[in-house]
Amino acid sequence: MAEKMVRCVRCHEVFDASEGPCTKCGTPYQEPIAAPAIPEGLFSEKYGTVAPEPVPQVMVAPGGRDKTTYMIYGGIALIGAVVVVALLFSLGLNGGVGDTPPPLRAVVPAGSVEQPLPQTVDTTLTQLNDPNFSAHVTVQSRIQVTATVSSKALVAVVKYDGIVSGGNQWGTLHVGATAQEAMLVDGGAAVRTLPAAKWTPATTFASYKILCPMFGLKDANTLEMVGQETQSGQPLNHMHATHWWAPDLSRLTLYDMSFLAPGLAPDVTSFDLWAKPDGTPVRATYSAKTMAGQVALVDIEVSYTFTNVGQAVAILIPGATYTESPGPAGASVAP
Repeated sequence: MAEKMVRCVRCHEVFDASEGPCTKCGTPYQEPIAAPAIPEGLFSEKYGTVAPEPVPQVMVAPGGRDKTTYMIYGGIALIGAVVVVALLFSLGLNGGVGDTPPPLRAVVPAGSVEQPLPQTVDTTLTQLNDPNFSAHVTVQSRIQVTATVSSKALVAVVKYDGIVSGGNQWGTLHVGATAQEAMLVDGGAAVRTLPAAKWTPATTFASYKILCPMFGLKDANTLEMVGQETQSGQPLNHMHATHWWAPDLSRLTLYDMSFLAPGLAPDVTSFDLWAKPDGTPVRATYSAKTMAGQVALVDIEVSYTFTNVGQAVAILIPGATYTESPGPAGASVAP
């Protein structure tokens, strides 16, 4: 048998492997493992060596993660959930992409009426906006201004008692100690300053003295329902003007308010209206102020009452010899 001299991998003794294990330590001889063949064109061809074995993944026990790791994972999961919910809502939960989204509610300016007013309120507005409105109307105004807004301090008391019917009107206007009676019929006017008995045709008639249409409440946005109240045993609808209402001071007070300095018109106003359940107006009040600190530069209080609403009467321009004045509840009769 041929000798096969080898060196022991343990004690490095040289022995004949064909005769058995190492003669010194007894370690058996093991044939060396042949080197792996290196294919051409791979990692070894470019770098002259075998590619390193991949590093094995080390599994970490669940208990080995700290709280920070869990917080990071939780935050990622939460963000993902929010994104999913947002996508669902954008696509529509009730029908997917093809579903029609619900209609948007119109944005209504502050102070406007969002809900339709009761029919009885609409009836009241219709009557007050009718130029042919018929009623017996009384008005009382108290106007107080300081010299800051006028050439001199002023306190004026205005009283009116008259009839409106079919676009015509008759009434007596008291301003302080002066009383003037006026008729306005089909665009023509006749006046007399009491106690004069004779009527005089008027070439002009101040527009602020024309009552109808009343108050300038042009549409439902200018009025809101407060509720129903009982006054003198009678149920009444209480309504209040909204900020959409633009009051005409001269017409409301039956007094020429054009003397007010620019920019000093009342900045605090309140208008209240009461009507029967069937819509018939009963009374109204208006209050307005211009304040400078604790001082009222302008202070206005006005009240209206309505009776005989809907009862039309004939109002006629008096003839040349007509001298008697009709009463508030009656009608003038042409001679």
